Amino acid sequence: MELSELVALVLADLSAGTSAAPKVSYTPLDEGRVEVLLRDEDGMGVGFGVDPARPEAEVLCTLADRIPDAYVELYAVGLPVVPGTPRPARADVVDGTAVWTDPAGGPWSCPVGRYGDTGRAGGRA
Repeated sequence: MELSELVALVLADLSAGTSAAPKVSYTPLDEGRVEVLLRDEDGMGVGFGVDPARPEAEVLCTLADRIPDAYVELYAVGLPVVPGTPRPARADVVDGTAVWTDPAGGPWSCPVGRYGDTGRAGGRA
């Protein structure tokens, strides 16, 4: 998948149940890295670098780890949460797949990009 498609997967999970929708831009950096910049409707931006040459699951996991931080800064929300708890989920790679997991070690998980489908229903990867 293209970097923009991977970003869209994470944004879909984060915007489930909210109207927050940042504008995203991409700028080449040194050594093949790309800056992903998210801007809110007022133009405030939060950016970070990612290496799109890494394996897709690692890139998606990095995006799933960094984009929620941007959401907290831009919109004062920390999504997605582990269903039934106030805890924000953690991004991880399990068996070559980027997934949301319970940082407290609970059994819940779901693939990144599928939170709206399975996250609130307690889906497992």
